[in-house]
Amino acid sequence: MPRPLVLAILAVLVLSGCGGSATETAAEPTPSATSASPEESPEAQESTGGQQLEPEAEPEAVPDSLDFTGTTVAGAEFEGATLAGRPTLLWFWAPWCPSCRGQIPQVEGLAEQYDGELNVVGVGSLDSAEAIAGFAGDVDGVTHLEDADGELWKRFGVSEQSSFVLLDSDGSEAFRTGYGGSDELGDRVADAVG
Repeated sequence: MPRPLVLAILAVLVLSGCGGSATETAAEPTPSATSASPEESPEAQESTGGQQLEPEAEPEAVPDSLDFTGTTVAGAEFEGATLAGRPTLLWFWAPWCPSCRGQIPQVEGLAEQYDGELNVVGVGSLDSAEAIAGFAGDVDGVTHLEDADGELWKRFGVSEQSSFVLLDSDGSEAFRTGYGGSDELGDRVADAVG
């Protein structure tokens, strides 16, 4: 790289704060960040469009547990961050699983009972995308993700169908149950929403 170009790049980095010491770099952004009005950030975010989080959720405070992407059974991209700020029930199922099919009324009932207070997300796996979409079509009031490759199952440490993972409004795990163990689910959801 020619020397004048290297010097020009270094000058730009120093002027932008990238070449200073750690103390100088950390001290500089703080006043400018606090000089912006608190109202600017949410308005700026709302003008960007796309999926909006609920007002009680702050996008900059998305817990690690919800920092994921997926695909809905309809093929749309899904951002886990949109779940932040309220309890979330993740239901991990397989289309051929009779226990999963038997849990449909319970899951639909929880989604209806806590509409607007609880996120209910089904995560279908262990079969083809077509079979997953077919099962999801039989369940109302629930967002379903197609996870044929099992990435979300792995992310949440799920190894069997039907499993539930309940996250509280901070994204911390509040309850987990494996194969068919959904007897306590209603009470645990009520506690998380409560």
